[in-house]
Amino acid sequence: MNSESPRTDGGERGSARLPDVAATHALAAELARALAPGDVLALVGDLGAGKTEFTRGLAAALGVPADAGVCSPSYLLLNLYAGGRVPLAHFDAYFLREADDLQRAGLDDLRRQGAVAVVEWADRVADALPADALWLELTALHGAGPADTVRLACWSRGAPPVAAGEPQVAAGDAPVAAGGAGGAGGARGGAGEARGGATPAGSGR
Repeated sequence: MNSESPRTDGGERGSARLPDVAATHALAAELARALAPGDVLALVGDLGAGKTEFTRGLAAALGVPADAGVCSPSYLLLNLYAGGRVPLAHFDAYFLREADDLQRAGLDDLRRQGAVAVVEWADRVADALPADALWLELTALHGAGPADTVRLACWSRGAPPVAAGEPQVAAGDAPVAAGGAGGAGGARGGAGEARGGATPAGSGR
């Protein structure tokens, strides 16, 4: 990549280097423009990859009130956030035993009601997701300390990025600048959630 913006194809496919929380939120704001009521955003990545932090940025871009307190549903399976241009249904599939559990948790019902659904650990319930889901894979490259962590993002519509043939962004590629993706970005900082509780700012889940 030769610019400060992510390489993207109308939100359908792309990749980016995310050096901080502001860049993660900027990417979320750009992808939010490609989402319509009933769409599903499937998030993939290990603990600490930034899935929940990305969802915070997405919620902000959709107009969810800042005091909503976006956090991972974990054992609750689902958090529903209203007040934005569309409702945001935030699922966590980490503890689901089978794909059908996601449907029983209300995925299809909420989509029919016009919600945008975000599913963390989506690879665990891939069979329950629609064929046109927007997949986003996040990878954390850890440096000497939390402030040195860089996240790589790769996304595609209809299949996970690797399956879709999307090349992984290189660690040296240009980062997403705050406000450089869709003109939106969050403040540097923020807190990610580890399973069952909060972790220090900037860790990102």
